[in-house]
Amino acid sequence: MSRDGRSLGQGLVEFAVVMPVFLMLLMGAVDLGRVVWATNSLASGAREGARFAIVHGGSASDPCPVGPPASTADPPSPSPSCPYPAPSKQAIKDAAIAAALAGGTSIAVSVCYGLGCTGDTDAAGATDARGTPVTVTVTSQIPLTIPSLFGFSAFGVSGSSTMLVNH
Repeated sequence: MSRDGRSLGQGLVEFAVVMPVFLMLLMGAVDLGRVVWATNSLASGAREGARFAIVHGGSASDPCPVGPPASTADPPSPSPSCPYPAPSKQAIKDAAIAAALAGGTSIAVSVCYGLGCTGDTDAAGATDARGTPVTVTVTSQIPLTIPSLFGFSAFGVSGSSTMLVNH
């Protein structure tokens, strides 16, 4: 066999060693991009959910308020135009999920009213009255390809937004 034949064999071995490493780096970059995209998407979902909550506060002019009612008046009954009236927060959660387009799997949304609230638990005495802070947090799990080879199945990401009820 000539020297050229041995050179070809050496190139093939080098390619076989380098190619898996290159593909893992490439897929790792794709995974990283997916995580960044999902984080941005969840932040956008939280922002849209909070915006929905502040626009649909407890003012008398809103036909379908959401969140804990500020007044003692009876909230409207569920209807096709208002499926989740106060004290429900489901409409806020639906708006957040709809805006979290690249959110991954198992998207969870929590909504709370008042200062110092956590999860879905409102602060003591908090209502949907004008000036009350509302916090929307969206969390999800992003399945990854390369880390799954090493026993990691998903990466948790979240986005959160706090705004003051304005209506």
